[in-house]
Amino acid sequence: MLRLALVGLDSSHADHYVRLVEVERRWPGVRVVALVDGEPARRAELAAAGGLSLGAGEGAVPDVVGRVDAAIVAHRAGRLHGAAARTLLGAGVPVLVDKPFAASVADARATLDVARAYGTVVTTASALRFAPEVTAARAVLTARTAEAATASSGPAVEVSGPADPADERDGLFFLGIHVVEAARAVVGGPSGAGWAPPVVTTSADGVVATTRLGGVPVRLRFLDPGTHPNAGFTVAVRTPRGVERSEVVLDADYLAPVVEHALAILAPTSGTAAGTTVRTAGAHEDTARIDPEHATILADLALLEQVTAALPA
Repeated sequence: MLRLALVGLDSSHADHYVRLVEVERRWPGVRVVALVDGEPARRAELAAAGGLSLGAGEGAVPDVVGRVDAAIVAHRAGRLHGAAARTLLGAGVPVLVDKPFAASVADARATLDVARAYGTVVTTASALRFAPEVTAARAVLTARTAEAATASSGPAVEVSGPADPADERDGLFFLGIHVVEAARAVVGGPSGAGWAPPVVTTSADGVVATTRLGGVPVRLRFLDPGTHPNAGFTVAVRTPRGVERSEVVLDADYLAPVVEHALAILAPTSGTAAGTTVRTAGAHEDTARIDPEHATILADLALLEQVTAALPA
């Protein structure tokens, strides 16, 4: 059995993780055995929802070290992720960090340094990375790039979504990271590739950052939730002949692919939702996979940091 700790209980994501793992038993042999870093009432609520029997002395992160095999760190505010993740990683507990991974490059680097120093695996992923609309946009971009091989200009990618620079949790990082990661997934290319320095403009609609990734022009639109209270996430591929645009639809199971991703990396012998077994990577393959992921995490946060720094005071 893979014993899993859920750390940080204030987000609605905690409800989804408990439902997927405990109520619906999507992954045979994976169980939530600890709920920590949350208000007692919230901990009791989640325990009741999942039918969990939890120890009274397991309310803080250090309490579960030695009692769990992996952890999901999922506070609503990304700035709280680092301290919890570093404690776990330093104790040899592999961690999935919910988005945003951190609210600064410095904090993210500190966490990744601990993971590297102790040889402990850490990963993160936006659910948008796995959305069918994002996958479809990637296919459109690939096709339009091939068509434009002899044209004067190639296609461009545009991703939009709600994000508020004044958000009390993490500013643009709070939801903006999903815009950035969706754009990276559409563009594809090598893991760890950095973004070109963004050109940033602001308006009543929100913030627009124009950049490039792997030679592909990318326009990121961070929509002001006050002006666009019902805004969702949209991906588009723009060519001289038109725009192919799709709104990303996140269903009730939108976090399931994130858990799948985590299990494949944190516990590669765990069963998947389909009941199959993920192949365990060899040491060389694992290093090649994880190190570029660290670089990707830092690059995406660095872009948001640059956008934030360019905003009017």
